[in-house]
Amino acid sequence: MPQASLMTWLSKSSAVSVPPPAFVRPKRREALPTPPSSSRESAKESENLGKGDEHVISLFLKAPARSCLPNVTLRAPTKADLPAFKHMNSLLLPIPYPESFYKETISDELTRNITLLAFWHDTPQKRGSIPDSPLEKGRLVGAIRCRLFAHPLGSSPQVSGTTEKPMLYLSTLVVLAPYRGHGIAAHLLDTLLLRAVKDYGIGSVGAHVWEANAEGMEWYRKRGFREVGSEKGYYRKLKPDGAVVVRREVGVMDLAGREE
Repeated sequence: MPQASLMTWLSKSSAVSVPPPAFVRPKRREALPTPPSSSRESAKESENLGKGDEHVISLFLKAPARSCLPNVTLRAPTKADLPAFKHMNSLLLPIPYPESFYKETISDELTRNITLLAFWHDTPQKRGSIPDSPLEKGRLVGAIRCRLFAHPLGSSPQVSGTTEKPMLYLSTLVVLAPYRGHGIAAHLLDTLLLRAVKDYGIGSVGAHVWEANAEGMEWYRKRGFREVGSEKGYYRKLKPDGAVVVRREVGVMDLAGREE
């Protein structure tokens, strides 16, 4: 499986009614990593929520996200994390991101709230411990960075007078190869989904996947994503150059912060 996977959405989309990120996407298309795929990772499907499930949502929002492994901790990025974050992306992504991409990650409140870093600790972390103490800071092994869009991928803006929940879009989702197969990518996604439902009322999550990345597509399918469209010529520097649009509705298991 290639180190770098590819998924992103660069088509114009209307903004969500929350403070928008300051990042201006470059004119060239971004090539982004597909989440790692492994037979050891759980293949749990999400149940779709109907309009009458608000009471279920309120119950599950009270449940904290559970850790997939005692050796892994997740937290928001800080300025001190940027060099390692940039280095990891340079290893896994074929196209570099501008400096503004990283600055926005910590300077923009919305962007920082929908970005998570995964740290691996050689010593399992006990409940209530401080993972970033000088003795056990951990090493950065994965990250997820998202954006919010007013309308889901593969859908058109609704007619005036109707409402539609915003969508969490996966801009980047990476895990270093030696740490794949532990459910870290799924844990990053699940944790951020719970936060996005609670803070922004999202109703779905979506991404773009390179059409030749069969393992990446399988990773998404196992987690309840479905294909909702495609775009030829999306990745101009790759052969083939098409992208598959995938989307998943938010389900009860997402709200529960399921454990891998």
